[in-house]
Amino acid sequence: MRQKMNHKLILKAVFLTLFLVVAVLLTIWAFPKVMELKDPAVREMYKNEVENMGISGWFIMLGIQAAQVVFAIIPGEPVEVLSGLLFGAIPGLILCLLGIFIGTVIIYYVVKLLGRPFVEFFISQEKMDKLSFLHDTKKLGPLVFLLFFIPGTPKDLLTYIVPLTNLKPLHFFLISTFARIPSIITSTYAGAAIYQENLWGSIIMFAVAGGLAIVGILINKKLMAYLEKRRKKHPHKTKVSK
Repeated sequence: MRQKMNHKLILKAVFLTLFLVVAVLLTIWAFPKVMELKDPAVREMYKNEVENMGISGWFIMLGIQAAQVVFAIIPGEPVEVLSGLLFGAIPGLILCLLGIFIGTVIIYYVVKLLGRPFVEFFISQEKMDKLSFLHDTKKLGPLVFLLFFIPGTPKDLLTYIVPLTNLKPLHFFLISTFARIPSIITSTYAGAAIYQENLWGSIIMFAVAGGLAIVGILINKKLMAYLEKRRKKHPHKTKVSK
């Protein structure tokens, strides 16, 4: 029994090390690529390369989107803008949703395998405590949908914390994917406008995204305060997954 526990701890340590190494390497690789997109010639070059690759180019972008969800250190909006730039607003949206779905599935089963200590390695106890209201299972589905739907909420944190609750996996996968549509569509439309050199179109979409994010942050702040107050008032409802 003890030997089995040691093997499990070694497996967790190896996986965690690989996770961190891949996250750092992906960030180092992706950052300069994103910065290059400021140049119209570079944008055209990337689009031509993707078109020449055919269906494999689509799958590569799908993998990048899934990796962004798994390795949350990579910012999501540049990937969404890039999808819109390379494939168009609606195809880019569909690609992002599929990538998010795949990434969420991966995270869910990794968290289920490695447990709460794995999540606590990346997320501070303070943040975990602030989101502990998620263990109120009576209204968990609608609540998670609302948190993913509102722009400006900590979706990367939620993707790792929700698997610790009792929300059914398929419900979680669908909610965390489709509730993000409002925030993603503005980014893919902005990316499409950038490629078309529609300056005002891209400015408007970024302004809309920024405005929604500000409103979302304010709503999220009030919602979190309300949920935290309710949690303290009814602490018996909180169930923590180990």
